[in-house]
Amino acid sequence: MGLPEIFIAFETAAVSAVTRSARGAVALVLDDSTPDAPAVASYQSLADVPGDLFEEDNYRLMELAFLAAPAKVTVVRLQEEDAQEVFDTLDKLTFNWLAAPCLESSLVVSYIKSRRESGKAVKAVVANAAAPDHEGIVNLCASGLVLDSGEIDAADYAVRIAGLLAALPLTRSATYAQLAEVVSCDSYEDPNAEIDAGKLILVQGRSGWRLGRAVNSLTTLTPAKAAPFQKIKIVEGIDLIQTDIATTFETGYIGKVLNDYDNKLLLVTAVNAYFKELEGDVLDKTAENLCAVSLAGQKSYLEGQGTDTSGMEDAQILRANTGSQVFLEARLTFCDAMEDLSLEISM
Repeated sequence: MGLPEIFIAFETAAVSAVTRSARGAVALVLDDSTPDAPAVASYQSLADVPGDLFEEDNYRLMELAFLAAPAKVTVVRLQEEDAQEVFDTLDKLTFNWLAAPCLESSLVVSYIKSRRESGKAVKAVVANAAAPDHEGIVNLCASGLVLDSGEIDAADYAVRIAGLLAALPLTRSATYAQLAEVVSCDSYEDPNAEIDAGKLILVQGRSGWRLGRAVNSLTTLTPAKAAPFQKIKIVEGIDLIQTDIATTFETGYIGKVLNDYDNKLLLVTAVNAYFKELEGDVLDKTAENLCAVSLAGQKSYLEGQGTDTSGMEDAQILRANTGSQVFLEARLTFCDAMEDLSLEISM
């Protein structure tokens, strides 16, 4: 593949980013023993879901999963209470959001943390979990939930939230997303404190029930994971960009392009063009969103190989041969959605 094709691949990914983000995929783990039902099956809409292959309660969950129209829902059936077999199956699937109401939240949390540590941009919605404290875990906290179809446990309603988050484009936040099917829900005395504790809650608005501020469960902040990482929308944008760049690099560069300085600069140029296309939708167009060859990465590699860099100019370090390793760095500013208003009126 020639280098111009790589530029086209990045441009195509950027142009389709918002559309793709609005058509995310959901993985759903259900405890369903309907005879002759497939262990794994994918559906593009509720019309594709055969009612005779699901128990009544689980078909209700499928209805909730498709309420916001995600691109696809893949059902994995729990086989003989074997959670590990389910996770092994999930490893082979492509999805954005996971809901597993029949599994212990702690198992789902551990699984998502492990997958994200390995570079997979998957996330999950759990319910009333004990402080997951992770940007890949949304902790739906609710009790006394009643829908127009009857009472429902928060763990089951997590299916609806996973479908909603998968269907939202990156130009929108889930904050105050309307939940027309909710009839009632227990209220919190101090909703702000619950949100600060990393809980996604339901609040009653002027026209019914809706989600509160769209936060994930991350509460322990570090320089590497600051406050923006607490927003579901921001993490979605980070995941999309990391996945696009990794995928394009794997298909267009690995084993196909010599790792010299000129080609590193061409890769940087292509990535920066990708960032430019995302400005105004995903990235802040007033900020300087730039990728560059990493001086620190190059220097660390050279010193690890026994090269003394103390007497080298920065330009020499940047141009140095790094074997098959490519070291880049980027500084990005993501666009959040409007959520807070302060209006001062003088008379």
